Amino acid sequence: MRLLVPALLVACLAAGGCSGDREQDYCEAVEEHQAELSEVASSDDPGAVLEALDAYDDLADRAPRGIADDWSTVLRPLHRLDRALAEHDVDPSTYAAQDPPPGLSGDARAEIEAAARAVGSARTVEAMAEVEQHTLDVCGTPLSG
Repeated sequence: MRLLVPALLVACLAAGGCSGDREQDYCEAVEEHQAELSEVASSDDPGAVLEALDAYDDLADRAPRGIADDWSTVLRPLHRLDRALAEHDVDPSTYAAQDPPPGLSGDARAEIEAAARAVGSARTVEAMAEVEQHTLDVCGTPLSG
C-alpha cells in the first residue's frame, strides 16, 4: 500500500497534474476570460464570436478531460468558418448570405455558408451548452457574466 500512493502521485504529476489542479486551472482561465466572453455574448456583431477564438482556444487547452471533447466540437467549426472568411477576405461582421460581397465566387460563398451552418448546427450548439453547464457546475461561474 505504501508504494501505491507514491506511484499514483508520480503518475498523476506525469500526466499533467491531478484532476483537481486541472479543474482549478480551468476555472482560473474562465475567470480571466469572463469579461471578454461577456462582451461577445452581449454583442450584436455577428463576427464577435470569432474574436473570442483565442479565449476559447485557451479554455479548451486548459479544459478538464470531461469537457475537452465538447470544446473540440465547438472549436472545429468556428475555426473552419474563421479560415473560410479569412481565405476569401470577407469581414465576418458585415457578411450577409443574402447579400454577399461583390466579387465573391459561388464556390467561396458555398464554403462560407457550409462553415456557418456547421457553427449553428445542433451538435455544435449542444456541445456549447455542455461546456457552459460544465463550467457553471465545476467552477460555480458562467463562461460569460
